[in-house]
Order: sequence, then structure tokens, then C-alpha cells
Amino acid sequence: MDQLMGQSMDQFARTEQLLGSQAMKKIKNATVAVFGLGAVGSFAIEALARTGVGNLHLIDFDKVDSTNINRQLFALNSTIGREKANLAYERVKDINPQCNVELHSSFVHAQSLEDLLSKDIDVVVDAIDGLNSKVNLIVGARQMNLAVVSSMGAGGRTDISMIKTGDISDTCVCPLARVVRQRLHRRGLYKGVRAVYSIEKPLNKQPFRSEDAQDALPDHGRSRPPIGTIAWVPGVFGLAIASEVIDIITRI
Repeated sequence: MDQLMGQSMDQFARTEQLLGSQAMKKIKNATVAVFGLGAVGSFAIEALARTGVGNLHLIDFDKVDSTNINRQLFALNSTIGREKANLAYERVKDINPQCNVELHSSFVHAQSLEDLLSKDIDVVVDAIDGLNSKVNLIVGARQMNLAVVSSMGAGGRTDISMIKTGDISDTCVCPLARVVRQRLHRRGLYKGVRAVYSIEKPLNKQPFRSEDAQDALPDHGRSRPPIGTIAWVPGVFGLAIASEVIDIITRI
């Protein structure tokens, strides 16, 4: 009896109670594309799925490895070697079977964006690590007049009280945000992108070991040294992104 009662209840009833029926209708009809399903992206997807977003496009070419387990929602010892996109799909459908999920196991570059971006997307989430891909995504989305919420650097931080949201033009302290702004300025984009960033100066207390270096896949950019990370900072970044997304959707 209890199980049948649980199945008959609306799983989004408390969200609707808080946000209102009109907002809930917009959320259920919305389409959000999340680029990058790692630490920040996985937590953003979690919150968006649990809020009842009706259509999700999930984009990532990567697979889980053991170094992801300290911060990524989809990374478990049992999921090492599996594609993050497939893991994200399974989790979203388990949270909300009614959600329409479109998967793309694809690397983001100028050419692939032609297939990955479309006018039916209400909000684009940029949770990409690579600089070139990040800038290409932001520019491509804004050229199509799509709303964008972008994650700046979450690595090397420990203090969640330093996490801020605002327009990309307002970002400060974060080295990644500075470089992203410079690249966007070269392409004529100065504002109009929501950003989640930290005003905590990034740090790495220990040098990285050569065996922990991140080797880029062929044609997917240069290898780069890892940055120290902790579970809660990218998690809060992702949840803050979800909040920004829902705010945009409910204001449309």
C-alpha cells in the first residue's frame, strides 16, 4: 500500500509548491544542453533532473577514470571505464523517467557545434574544462541568441563562501575567467553570459606526479597538468549553475 501511494504522488509536488505551477510548467517544457559531464556538470545535471527539467541534451566524449572519484557524481569504482554520457543518461532516467534525454558522446569544437547547438535549446550550460572548446561553445551559443551559464575555474579552491555568480564581465580573481574574457573580447563578446566563479585565489599545495598528468586524447588538445580538487567546491558550482538555469527558464 505504501509503495502504491508513493508511486501515485507527484515527485515534483514540493518543487511546484515552492516555485508555483506556472514556473513548474516552464521547467517541464524547457530544454537544457549541458556540455561537460564531469565534476561541475554532473552536479548541475543532478539538480536539473530533480527539479523536473523536461528535456536534457548531455554532451561529453570522456570516460570515467579513478582520479574522477574524488569529485564527480557519476564516478564510482564500479563505473571506471564507462562513458560519462551513458552514466548521466541512466541516472537522469532513474530520477525522472519522463525526461527526454538526448546523448552526444562528442568532443566540442567549432565544427561539432553545428550539430550540437539548436534553436530549441532554452539554456546552454558550459561545464567544459578545455579553453578552446569553452570559448567556441560560448560564442556559438550567443551567436544563436541562446542563454548561456558558464563555469569558471573550480579547481584549486576549498572555500565555498567565495563562490559567486554574475555576468562574465563582472568576474574577477579567477585566472580562467580572465583568459576566457580576453578570448571572448577578441571575438566581439563582452557581456551577456552568466558565470559561476570563485574569488578565492587558486592553490596547489603539492606538486603533481607525472603519472597523474592528464593526457589529452588525439586531436583533443594538449595534455595539461592536473589541478588539485576537493568534492564540495565543484559540487556547489554545479548546483549554482542549476539555480541560474532555472531562474532563466522561469523568467522566459
